Amino acid sequence: MHVRYTVFPLLALLLILGDDLPAQERWSSAGPAGHAPIGVMGDHTHSAGEWMFSYMFSRESMSGLRDGSSSIPIDEAWHHYRMLPLNMEMDMHMPHIMYAPTDRVTLMAMGMWMDHRMEVRMEDDLMAGHGHGHGMVHSEHDDGHGHGFHNMGHSVSGWADTELSALVTIHDRNRQRIHLNLGVGIPTGTVTARDDRLVEEHRRLGYPMQLGSGSWEARPGATFLLQTDRVSWGGQSMGTFRVNENSEGWRRGHEGMLNGWAMLRGSDWVSPGLRVQARHWGDVSGADPALDPAITPENDPALQGGSRVSGWLAANFQVPSGPLAGHRVALEWGGPLFESLNGPQISSDWTLNAGWEYSF
Repeated sequence: MHVRYTVFPLLALLLILGDDLPAQERWSSAGPAGHAPIGVMGDHTHSAGEWMFSYMFSRESMSGLRDGSSSIPIDEAWHHYRMLPLNMEMDMHMPHIMYAPTDRVTLMAMGMWMDHRMEVRMEDDLMAGHGHGHGMVHSEHDDGHGHGFHNMGHSVSGWADTELSALVTIHDRNRQRIHLNLGVGIPTGTVTARDDRLVEEHRRLGYPMQLGSGSWEARPGATFLLQTDRVSWGGQSMGTFRVNENSEGWRRGHEGMLNGWAMLRGSDWVSPGLRVQARHWGDVSGADPALDPAITPENDPALQGGSRVSGWLAANFQVPSGPLAGHRVALEWGGPLFESLNGPQISSDWTLNAGWEYSF
C-alpha cells in the first residue's frame, strides 16, 4: 500500500480533531535555547496560526576508505577495483516552511537542493577516448599490471527528495513536551545521474552520487523536550522506510537515527549547546543494471550500509527585540566519534551546518 494513500487522510483527521491544548505551564520555544541545534529537523512545534520560514546550508567533507571500523589504504583497495573514491563533498541547501493550524498540529514542508562532488582514481581505459576532459587530472602512473590511471572529478547537482510532515503534540505540561513526527518522503531526486566523459557502459554514477532514493518513504518519529531553568534538553528518534523499488530496480536501505542535545538557557541573545547523533542505514536492496559492482565499490549494493556516532558543537543566536525580532541564526560543527561501514566506503571527516529561521 502506497504511503501517500494512508498518511494524507491521517493528517486530515488530525486537523479536524486538533484543538487547543489545556492551559498549563508548557515547554516554550521562546529564546535561543527554544530550538534544537540546527541539524535536527522537526524538533519543535508552533502555536496556532504561527508560521516559520527557514533555510539551512550543510557541507559534509569525506575522504579515505573504511571497511568496518578500520581504515584501508587506497593502494590496497586498488588491487580489487578499477575506480575508487578519494574524497567527496556534499553541499545541501534546504528551505522549509512550517505552519500550525492548531496548537496541537504543526505542518512542515521541506525541500533539498544537493551538490555532490567526488574525486576518484580510475583506470585510463574507463575514460571515453582516453581523453583529458574538464575536472580530470592526468597522472603518469602504472598500477603494476600495465594499466595507467589518473584522478578525475565527478559532480552532480539538483533537487533531492522532498518531505511533507505533521508534528502532532501528545503531551505538554510541566515544561515537558512530546510530539510525533509523521512524515512522507516524495521521490523528487534523480537516480540516473551520469558522467558522459566515461565509456558508454559505465556512465551511470554510483549509488552515493545519486541525489534521491526514487522511492516513496515513510518517515515516522517522536521527539521529547524538557526544560529546566538552566538547560533545554531534547531527544528524537526517527526512521526512514522505503516502501517500493525505484524505476531502476533498487531501493536504498532503511534508516534509523537517534539525536540527543542540550542547550544552555539564560541569555536572550545566544545559547551554546552539544548534540550527539547515532545513525544506522542499511545496504541497497536490488541492483541498478547499469552499474557494474566489479568496477568500483560505489556500484556495489552490498557495500552501502553502515553505522556512525557523531558529536556536535552548536550555537543558536536570536534577536530579542527591535526590527529584527524573531530572526534566529544557528551554527553547528561536528564529526564522527565512531564509524563502521560496509566497505570499502568513503569515510566522513566533518560536517558544518548553518541556518536562518524567522517565526511570526
